[in-house]
Amino acid sequence: MTPPDLDPTEPDAADHRQADWDRYRQLDTLIDHWHRPGWSQGRRSYHWIVRFDGYPAVREHAAHCQQRLRHLPTLDLVPATGLHLTLQRVAFTDEVTTADVHDVVAAAHGRCAAIPPVTVSVGPLAGSAGAVRFSVGPHHPIRQIRAATQAAIVEVLGSQALPTRATPFVPHVSIAYNNTPANAQPVIEQVAALRPLGTVTVEVRAIDLVELRRDGATYAWSPFATVPLTGHTG
Repeated sequence: MTPPDLDPTEPDAADHRQADWDRYRQLDTLIDHWHRPGWSQGRRSYHWIVRFDGYPAVREHAAHCQQRLRHLPTLDLVPATGLHLTLQRVAFTDEVTTADVHDVVAAAHGRCAAIPPVTVSVGPLAGSAGAVRFSVGPHHPIRQIRAATQAAIVEVLGSQALPTRATPFVPHVSIAYNNTPANAQPVIEQVAALRPLGTVTVEVRAIDLVELRRDGATYAWSPFATVPLTGHTG
């Protein structure tokens, strides 16, 4: 069953990198990323993510950019251990049973068995109102993986359990979160100077379900399950 809010055949923008940058550079103000409804102190949430903390090329690329952003007081830098691409939230841990989460994982295993590993480019740097982040693409295979996680949630918990998004899904890897409302221009100018650093290319072979939590001015997670992408191309 395909979730009702996603068409996995949706085409990429002609250039997702340029589209990301065009959206970002038109911002006038930045928001406080940490002001998020539902995230009370100590609350945790199950999320499907692609982990990039195990890719040295991504870590080095992020570290190089962060070094040039470190002087900006409105940014909280993401530690190397926290680099990730969020695919889909399942539920807050107090809203679902552990048995149901295991069933979601089993359903995802079955669906991801048909999806082959995906080669993606990470970069160049762009952003959103709440973060400085790398563009990631191509979008289509990432959306296919996300559709598999959504379908697994719907299969176990029903369509009403699928969390909705206030903004469209755009694949990205954040390297810094904005910590206060601010004028966007000074940060955008710094990001523009870093865009020529370009991209790195990696192969994504698995996705992870993690128990996500706030840890000060960053996110941390406890691994719950890893689901490999085991399909074949051709």
